[in-house]
Amino acid sequence: MITKIVLTGGPCAGKTTTNERIEEFYAKLGYAVFTLPEAATLFIKAGAEFLTKDRHLYFEIHRNMMLFLLQMEDSFHNIAKATGKPAIIVNDRGAMDLSAYMDPGDWQELLRQVGVTEAELMARYKAVFHLCTSAKGAPNSYTLSNNSARMEETLAEAIRVDDNLLRVWQRHPDLHVIPSTEFVKDKIDGVLLGIAQVLGIQDDVRDLIL
Repeated sequence: MITKIVLTGGPCAGKTTTNERIEEFYAKLGYAVFTLPEAATLFIKAGAEFLTKDRHLYFEIHRNMMLFLLQMEDSFHNIAKATGKPAIIVNDRGAMDLSAYMDPGDWQELLRQVGVTEAELMARYKAVFHLCTSAKGAPNSYTLSNNSARMEETLAEAIRVDDNLLRVWQRHPDLHVIPSTEFVKDKIDGVLLGIAQVLGIQDDVRDLIL
């Protein structure tokens, strides 16, 4: 069994730390765990200019990022299958996240060119975990220092991005919204328990999490 999930949310939401804990926790339970990197961060660090005013270039960056993301997910699905073990694939952002950063008309054109629908993109993932930005619930913890690719400088910008990302995933049938708190452990535990619920093992591992 291969379970694909998405970790999404606004900037400084704790996705990196949560990813590390998911891998550690579920690997100990016997799962093959694959934590896929955020495609946008890879593209930014490689030199893709997301702040360009060239609309054609901006579209091409996102079209190719979609193709890259889908191929990366499919490749790791094949690798997970080859392990012969129950597997969890954790996507640091999923395919629908791109729509939060695009003009609606450009997004529809991207879907047409790639040959997918929103329903098909949603169906790629068993569950989606939206980690709310710390700008919402723990503003004193909001920082730009732990991600050189982060572009949102103010709390208001971070909240706007977070709200947009939550909006684009609203129609997913298994959306888990994890609020920000002053204690990061509470947030991570919420994700670990949510994944256990998706896997149907929550009663077996609850005491190990909480």
